[in-house]
Amino acid sequence: MTDTAPQGPTVRAGDARFPNLTRGFNQRWVAEPAYVRLCCSPSDVVAAVDSALQAGLRVTVRGGGHCYEDFVYGNDGGVVIDLSAMTDVYFDSAKGWYVIEAGATLFDVYSKLEKQYGVTIPGGSCYSVGAAGHITGAGYGLLSRKFGLTVDHLTAVEVIHVDGERTVHCDVFGADGATADEQLMLWANKGGGGGTFGIVTKFFFADPPPAPSEAWLVSEGYPWKGFDVDSFTEFLQGYGRFFVDHKDPGPGSFDGLFALLHLTCKPAPQIVLTMQYVDDDPGPLHAFRDQVRPKCAAPEPVVRPVGYHGIPSPSLDVRFMPWLFVTQILNGSGNPQRGKYGAAYMIGNFTDTECETVYRNLRQLDYDNDQALLQVDSYGGQVNAVAPHETPVPQRSSAMKLQYQTYWQNETDDDVNLGWFSDFYGEMYGPRGPRPDGRLDGCYVNYPDADLVDWQTLYYKDNYPRLQEAKARWDPLDVFNHKQSIELP
Repeated sequence: MTDTAPQGPTVRAGDARFPNLTRGFNQRWVAEPAYVRLCCSPSDVVAAVDSALQAGLRVTVRGGGHCYEDFVYGNDGGVVIDLSAMTDVYFDSAKGWYVIEAGATLFDVYSKLEKQYGVTIPGGSCYSVGAAGHITGAGYGLLSRKFGLTVDHLTAVEVIHVDGERTVHCDVFGADGATADEQLMLWANKGGGGGTFGIVTKFFFADPPPAPSEAWLVSEGYPWKGFDVDSFTEFLQGYGRFFVDHKDPGPGSFDGLFALLHLTCKPAPQIVLTMQYVDDDPGPLHAFRDQVRPKCAAPEPVVRPVGYHGIPSPSLDVRFMPWLFVTQILNGSGNPQRGKYGAAYMIGNFTDTECETVYRNLRQLDYDNDQALLQVDSYGGQVNAVAPHETPVPQRSSAMKLQYQTYWQNETDDDVNLGWFSDFYGEMYGPRGPRPDGRLDGCYVNYPDADLVDWQTLYYKDNYPRLQEAKARWDPLDVFNHKQSIELP
């Protein structure tokens, strides 16, 4: 390698920086590694991995620190390789590719790409999430119905990997003339999850989509006091029906629209619906809003944050403003707390039983946490224009993506919150989770749940054996592993 960048620091217990580098955004996970290695360049990562291997220490990798489970920080006595100093976003004129370094956070990516080059990637709405984990898990966001997933635009990756002789390499996968094995590595990193084949240090995009110039934004609250189980069922099924009817790409798909429905737990006073639309004519946005508004509850301004999102709009007005400003408004991450999460893809609509289960678990059970919610994101559109085997992400016919969330502060409250989550999720899907059945379609690897049974099928379906082939070829010693990393065949 020609990289001559300086070597980053090694941080051990007793260093003032150590507590900040050994815990994730989910405050349940606090690591006790032998040390944290802050890397500044690909050559620095190579040296760090080699040093850890020579010492017989397990390696895990931190990008933005937002992994919901302990895949990074469950590494006591090992080495955490931290990529947060590798934050550059630029255009490589020699290759003609846009480059995103692994430690860049999403809003830095959006801001730099849009301001300097007029392009973007269809990534997520949490500004502080790191690019590496987001992209390797096939990140999505408010532009995904219009432009697909981030990985649908990914051209190549630079990966530090370890061969069967324990030699550490740094290679670009996806360049012209790549072999089938090299293309397999690129494919695997288009949604196979982070920390499983190697360490991706750079992402290359040859032709990312244009950044929208302007966007429409509106957010509405619907007071819970207006709902009973029947009116809630009518509302939730009406919302779901819209996206089931408009999940396919092409004319009439409303692909400029993205909606986030926050179904909050008591004592939170409102259901919150946030909508972004990026085409010139806001007519479809108004049509959607009019169609899904509940009959039983008049809309009102949002009065409090929900989940990791703040209050995106203090009124019911549809605002028209530069797209990057809208993105900044919606880019929330919330406060670092303890948390538990789960996911489900839906191809079809909610059943009456599911609506009753949601209503009862959010509003009627003896569980009062106004930071617990079920978020129902719109999906489909251009996401569904890609074949299920073209990337590791097989869920290419879904209409909605669900995220179950609960947050709390104190360890003493773990049991009650984890118990509520487990009971709610289990009642919705049974012990085997949202099995693909033509209406449900598994889970999202970037919303990992370490308690899932048969996560291999829920995340990857028929793509899992090919991911195992990539693992065997490019990480034959299983150097990069965690609880839900791809297994060797």
